[in-house]
Formats: sequence, structure tokens, C-alpha cells
Amino acid sequence: MPRRELVALSTAWIVLGISFSTRYMFAGWFTTPIAFLEVFLLTILVIGTGFLGHELAHKFTAQRYGAWAEFRIWTLGAVMTLVFAAVSQGNLIFAAPGAVYIASRSNYIGDAMDRKANGIISLTGPLVNVAAAGGFALAYFTLPAVGIAGIIINGHNFLPWAVYINLWLGAFNMIPFLILDGQKVLTWNRAVWALVTIPLWLATAAALYFQLA
Repeated sequence: MPRRELVALSTAWIVLGISFSTRYMFAGWFTTPIAFLEVFLLTILVIGTGFLGHELAHKFTAQRYGAWAEFRIWTLGAVMTLVFAAVSQGNLIFAAPGAVYIASRSNYIGDAMDRKANGIISLTGPLVNVAAAGGFALAYFTLPAVGIAGIIINGHNFLPWAVYINLWLGAFNMIPFLILDGQKVLTWNRAVWALVTIPLWLATAAALYFQLA
């Protein structure tokens, strides 16, 4: 993996960590810099499973199709991620600070990538988020209140937030807009897009309700 790609991934990872952490700050869950650092580091770990898993799934799947793939920062998207987080007090995250850019090896002679291949590559990222959310949910409901299952911040259990972060990353990216995955999945197969997107958004709404309840 090129150094510039590692820098881009790390930058986007930190941007998302700051953005998701702002919800705790505005909600008054902590009052000291140390408490914020604790939340930020926990959020970074959670996003590590969701964001990095999501982007690397795109990259490795694209490579299996013989395509060139590299994660790059989308500067406007990174700025919008931070601005949306600040304006909405952490309740609406524009989770697109960057993306894996993909091209067929034969693009240089004018052949575009197959729609099906592009759709499948795009779908793998949100599916990783669904799997990660399921793992955190399973830990919350089945593990005893020790270790990660017992992480409590000012009376709030952290694991439901981990579930919500991953569901939101997946659901947001399935919106059929601009560089988001949903646009490419919808272009390939509307039925597959609906089959994944509708339940994912319902699960995200349920996770948010559980967070606010």
C-alpha cells in the first residue's frame, strides 16, 4: 500500500473519529479533556472496524477483479464531515471524507469497468459495516458486563453507540448520490440496492432510537 494511501486513510479515520465524538461533547457526557480523549480513542477503535474494514473491502474486492484501487481523501467531503458534525452537534455525520477510487486496468485504452463488478465492489463496504454492527450487538447482548461489554461513560454503555456508528456508515454510503456506494449499486441492480438499503436504514433508525431512549 503506497504511503500516500496510508496517510489518506489515517487522515479520514481521524476526521471521522472527531466528528462522531462531537455528539458526546454536545450531550455533556464529559467535562474534562481526559474524558473527551477517552471517548475519542474508543470511537477511533470502533471506526477502525467500520471505516477501515469498509474501505479495505472495496480495495481488496476491486483487486480480485483485476482493477486498480486506491483510497484518496475527498477534501470537500472531509470538510463537510466536520462541518455537519459541528452544526448538528454530532447528530448528523456526512460520513464521506474520502473514497476508494477504482479503475479497470484496461481503462487506459478506453474500456469502462463492468457495471456488475463495480456494483459488487461497492456493496462489499456497507456489508462489512453490517457485519461489524452485528458483532458489537452480539457482544452487548451476550457478554457479561466486563471488558468491552462493560465500557460505561457517564452512565451510558458504549457498545450501542458502536452498533449505531457502523450501521450509519453503511446506511449513509448506500445513498445513491455522488461518489457514494449506493449510486453504483443502484446503477447495477435496483433490487439488490433496495434489499440491502431499506433494512439497513430501518436498523439504523432503530439503533438511533435505542441510543436516545
